[in-house]
Amino acid sequence: MKIFVVGFMGAGKTTVGRELAARLAAPFFDLDELIESGEQTSIKELFAQQGEPYFRKREREVLRSTRHLERAVIATGGGTFTFDENIQFIQSEGLSVYLSAPYSLLRGRIGDKAGERPLFRDDAAAHELYNSRIRYYRMSDITIEVREEETTNEIVERLLLELPKGFLDPGRRPPAGGARS
Repeated sequence: MKIFVVGFMGAGKTTVGRELAARLAAPFFDLDELIESGEQTSIKELFAQQGEPYFRKREREVLRSTRHLERAVIATGGGTFTFDENIQFIQSEGLSVYLSAPYSLLRGRIGDKAGERPLFRDDAAAHELYNSRIRYYRMSDITIEVREEETTNEIVERLLLELPKGFLDPGRRPPAGGARS
């Protein structure tokens, strides 16, 4: 049982992923945190020093390393689920959950931290990036609409109700071609 949490910057992938993992008594991994740990630098610095192509290569490698996990909740980076090979990998390995939120909510959440996000150069560019990624995110197995007034616990509750019947059963393997039900 692997659940990959996808969505744009500020959607709550790490926060919801951690809570979901705790509720399922499953290990939690955040791809960006794993990359930062392995590279001994921040994502922002990695982008500045090595460039986006290097970052995407490392992201792909770290994502592939989850293949050996039996159970886990994995928060992906905002761009992870926008590359065909990553989408195919995720769909073959587990269930993808898209945390969908309106851009205005995401922008508000990112707020003053926009400078820490290498692809959030300015509001217009970030909004364009958001619009270009939505079509990929919509390929996810499950979409959870994130509401502004909702707590992390409430989001996780709704997500748990959306999981396919039997998905959490021990020893269950995803069907060939993805985890869609």
